[in-house]
Amino acid sequence: MKKSQIDEHLKEILFYQTQLNQLGDDMYIIRIELLSKQLVFIGRLASAFSEQYKRIYATRKRVYAEAEINSPPPRKAHAELAVSDLREEEAEAYGNYKRWTNAFESTREEIQALKYKVKIDIADGNSQG
Repeated sequence: MKKSQIDEHLKEILFYQTQLNQLGDDMYIIRIELLSKQLVFIGRLASAFSEQYKRIYATRKRVYAEAEINSPPPRKAHAELAVSDLREEEAEAYGNYKRWTNAFESTREEIQALKYKVKIDIADGNSQG
């Protein structure tokens, strides 16, 4: 995924977060709707960073193998040095992937909790939302 697409998804997430921040806590149904829309973009970011992480991982493995084959002894040490920057990129991509995956799970759990509150309100005869 291109950086412009990532930026666009972030913009959408922030748009929905701004709307959520303006809602009262008792506005369950509207909150569920906005969180559900936001969840789509959070999922897309988690997916994009997962793909980025896997691509960097594959590149690191290839560069390591090439360096080990083409280096004089000590081959493993030379190969490790050849991929040190890629390891840094990989760690950053993995961190982004985990961050957005966790955000996805948290948002999904929040939606489920709100749905449960709506069910309780309906059962109690309240018509909030």
